[in-house]
Amino acid sequence: MGVKSSRENGSTKAGGGKAAGGLSTVREVERKFEAGADYHLPELVGVAGAAAAAGPRRSDLDATYFDTADLRLAAAGITLRRRTGGEDAGWHAKLPVAPGVRDEVRRPLGEERKTVPAELAGLVRSYTLDAPLVEVARIVTRRDEWTLTAADGATIALIADDHVTAVPASGKPATWRELEVEAEDLSAVDAVGAALGAQPSSSASKLARTLGKKARKTSRPALPAHPTAGEVALDYLGRHVDQLRAHDTGVRLDVADSVHQFRVTCRSLRSALRAFRSLFEADRVARLREELRWLGQGMSPARDAEVLSEHLRGEVAALPVEVVMGGVAARFTAEFARVEADARGAALSTLDSARYRDFLDDALGFLAAPPTTGKAGRPAAQELRKAVRKAADRLAASVAAADATTDPAERDLALHQARKDAKKARYTAEAVEPVFGKQLKDWRKAGKGVQTALGVHQDAVVARTALRELGPRVHGEGASAFTYGVLWAREDARAHAAEADFAQAWERLRRVERPKWLR
Repeated sequence: MGVKSSRENGSTKAGGGKAAGGLSTVREVERKFEAGADYHLPELVGVAGAAAAAGPRRSDLDATYFDTADLRLAAAGITLRRRTGGEDAGWHAKLPVAPGVRDEVRRPLGEERKTVPAELAGLVRSYTLDAPLVEVARIVTRRDEWTLTAADGATIALIADDHVTAVPASGKPATWRELEVEAEDLSAVDAVGAALGAQPSSSASKLARTLGKKARKTSRPALPAHPTAGEVALDYLGRHVDQLRAHDTGVRLDVADSVHQFRVTCRSLRSALRAFRSLFEADRVARLREELRWLGQGMSPARDAEVLSEHLRGEVAALPVEVVMGGVAARFTAEFARVEADARGAALSTLDSARYRDFLDDALGFLAAPPTTGKAGRPAAQELRKAVRKAADRLAASVAAADATTDPAERDLALHQARKDAKKARYTAEAVEPVFGKQLKDWRKAGKGVQTALGVHQDAVVARTALRELGPRVHGEGASAFTYGVLWAREDARAHAAEADFAQAWERLRRVERPKWLR
């Protein structure tokens, strides 16, 4: 079921770039409502301003749900099924986005019945860790569906009256009746639900109701008012491991910015493990940090190619037409299409590797049975300030090293190191936010300005290098390299401007009134 016209994302490649049969993604915004056996739908014309109500349309839906034997997908709020009947028959993976909002990834039925297609199994690999996917329930639904439309014909909502028969793989069968309401946003969903006189269901999905407590989605407990250093560290690490697994799915689906967010999460985790290293066994921390470094490197070519391609194409589009010579736009398209394809293949190979699976297994084991030291039990406010001080001192030292360097190439490298240390300082401050958030607010904001300016500088350096390599190659092939020179000059100017911005941002950071313990 879905109000699909504005949310159909189209074909999405996954799993090594091959979309066998094609995958598509649909955003679903819906809630389920209770409906007893004696419930009667009210007159639907007028509900939420509806000018017309088309229906009912009857369909018989038969869905088989798959999960690991210990229900790892259910614990993450993910459902994976094969369904026949209805307009959207096929294999579906439903991935949580926010309460009441899920992305449904679809694949045509094909011949598979007992085995989950590789494309969908890959999407949830960071949760299953290659554990077998088995049948956990069968749910049969007789559905009557109505479409509410406004006077201009626009769809307001879809209403489904479902009579459900659910049979878990282990346990007793159950039958019930419920309403599903789907619209463009949750406020419209709730308005329709209220007009129907229905109460929200206590279960987020039919599968959750079928499997009961053993399929309950796990959630992280809130930190206590005065946490220990270990509690703050584990809360931060746990939330970011969750984010990493979610971005894994985004990378496989080729979702915009997902590679960038995956890398950011890797860096955040690595910086946090460094900041919190005294709280845990040293060898376990070192092993996780090394694997996160490897993982980030595996994603780097894809992200770097994406950023450089987008920037240079934009620069060409901004040039006066009279200085664009030699088919430079087409050359960039061909050049970066190959680079991006190779980089994406490498990124997916990283995610499909046994080493990555083992890293996730190790990280989850670390969180489940933390290898803490005695310092983890100390008050967070006492123990964690040291990590912020060290990160701030490292940043100051790297900036001083850059200022002391006169050779242009060495200075570029030194500024790149300062950028990395600015990121580490920012991530460290974020990690201790539950304890020092208000005290560090101005310092964090000023630090982000330093990081941003140095990021622009590094992007310009990378673009300058790429143009310096590509221009002579084009010239050697007999084409005009003039535009590459123009673009190089623009990137050189951008690098110098970014250095000036950095100097100002660093001065602002130095003037920030910091807590005494950070000085």
